[in-house]
Amino acid sequence: MKEFDNLKELWQQQKESTLPDVTVIIDKAKKAKKQMANKIIIQVMVLLLTTVAIGGIVCGIDFKMATTFTGVALMLFTILAYSALRLYQLNMLKKIDLTLSPKVVLSEMEHFYSFQQKVSTKYTLLYFVLLSIASGLYFIEVMQPMSVMFKTVGLTVFIAWMLIAYFIIGKKQMRKEYDKTESIINALKEIEKNYD
Repeated sequence: MKEFDNLKELWQQQKESTLPDVTVIIDKAKKAKKQMANKIIIQVMVLLLTTVAIGGIVCGIDFKMATTFTGVALMLFTILAYSALRLYQLNMLKKIDLTLSPKVVLSEMEHFYSFQQKVSTKYTLLYFVLLSIASGLYFIEVMQPMSVMFKTVGLTVFIAWMLIAYFIIGKKQMRKEYDKTESIINALKEIEKNYD
């Protein structure tokens, strides 16, 4: 009987030692959440600075054509709308309290992840399409005095840059954001599995 009690005690100790430390898991999740929030803030700041630069260009150059003003207005609208969307996403993320019940937090994180996927697919694609149309309208006047060769080179560089920005840089950034969100979700699932 005594041997059985010793074995039971040993088994319980082993079981306890294999359980993950909740504090460590929560700290990692908090770190991932903070990194994600900081990236969104930096992105929004860059976008807002871009609108200031566009405003400076419009004020500094005497444009004549309606297509230019339409293009610039569409650019500003697109950038500001995307910034607002990212700020909404940031607000969603900040509202998630990782110290609450794992079940509640997991549900909120999965909702955030679903919205994050919408932003990075549908809304980001729409952002690039509108920005390309706006730039095209802007280029009508800006490229008017240029030779055909310069126009071709300029448009080729612009299209190449937009494709790289969307398909390579944008996708890479979104993959990193997905990874961070998934790491938080997996941490919460681990806590729920071991401590529920």
